[in-house]
Amino acid sequence: MAGVVELKANLVDSIIDEYHVTVDATRPAKLQTSLSKDTRIFSVENANENTYLIDTPMARAIACYPHVVGDDLEKLAYEAAERSFQPILELAGVDLSSNRSAVVFEQILRAAPGYQLHRVAEKFIPGSFRTVYVRPRYTHTSYRDHDGMVQRQLNIVYEDFSKLPRGKSISLIMQDTVASSLSAEISLEATVNQCKRAGSTIDKLIVYGFISLEGLKLLETLVKRHGITLIAFAMGNLTALCANKYDMPLYGVDEWLWQRTRTINKLGGLADRLTFDEYLKQFIPGADQPGDWSARQSRLFTGNDYEDGDIAHHIENSVRLIKSLLTIGTLADWQIELANKELNALQEELPRWKNRETKPHSA
Repeated sequence: MAGVVELKANLVDSIIDEYHVTVDATRPAKLQTSLSKDTRIFSVENANENTYLIDTPMARAIACYPHVVGDDLEKLAYEAAERSFQPILELAGVDLSSNRSAVVFEQILRAAPGYQLHRVAEKFIPGSFRTVYVRPRYTHTSYRDHDGMVQRQLNIVYEDFSKLPRGKSISLIMQDTVASSLSAEISLEATVNQCKRAGSTIDKLIVYGFISLEGLKLLETLVKRHGITLIAFAMGNLTALCANKYDMPLYGVDEWLWQRTRTINKLGGLADRLTFDEYLKQFIPGADQPGDWSARQSRLFTGNDYEDGDIAHHIENSVRLIKSLLTIGTLADWQIELANKELNALQEELPRWKNRETKPHSA
């Protein structure tokens, strides 16, 4: 990993003020489940009353280092999910004992299973949940652009609700990257419709992954229409969202807007102060925390088969984004050092994946 810098408190305060980062809206979550000493869970005030931030070193590494890909990404995501799963069950009040209720994972293909929460569930509650699948796909290329009306059009190209329980009250677990919330919205609507046919209802929607402040608000509006309780578990922080409705920085300049209008718009997300202090030492301002989540993964389930993620493309895009951030002129020397170290790490990683043939393959 790139080096970690040490920062003075007054510098941290000035960055918080400059980028309007919210660091005073959290409190430690009340838990009976024990946590690892370097894992922290916070509840968020003045938001949906069931919003939590899960701060782990693994989530921080994924967010700050886009060169973490493939098996390394899978390992870190699994460890983050392993530390998160039992607290999620407790805080969400999931009932595993009632015959009237059921736990269902909704897998949004291709990228969402990369969060690994379902694999951890197989370890902790084997046989106690069902899985359904939905694959929404943008009708046009959407990398770094969910803003245009054409790019915002989604179709469901695959679904499998054969394991959906009948006549049950469902706790629906959705692991996903919630930026604009478009994929979550279309996937939830499909599941609500299938539940009506099966005589089941969704009591709770439990969301885990990288979540933006804007995406969270849109999810809140969506679940209210259906009388569903939303419990959100964001990895590390609630992110800001750039004008393209795609990039999810913790803080920094909106690079997408800068490239198009030469306007400097400084963005800030929401984190606990302790968490922000840690991220600040590692995070490149303006960088996209989840990145292209599907492209960072080695292997992706499509519903019909498996295919390789385009890791080389993710690395090349990350290099372009960081180089562009360096040209804006808002980074301090120590932030430029962070950016250059990550560029070196990305460029060292690229040859491993550059000549890799991307192809579908069976399980």
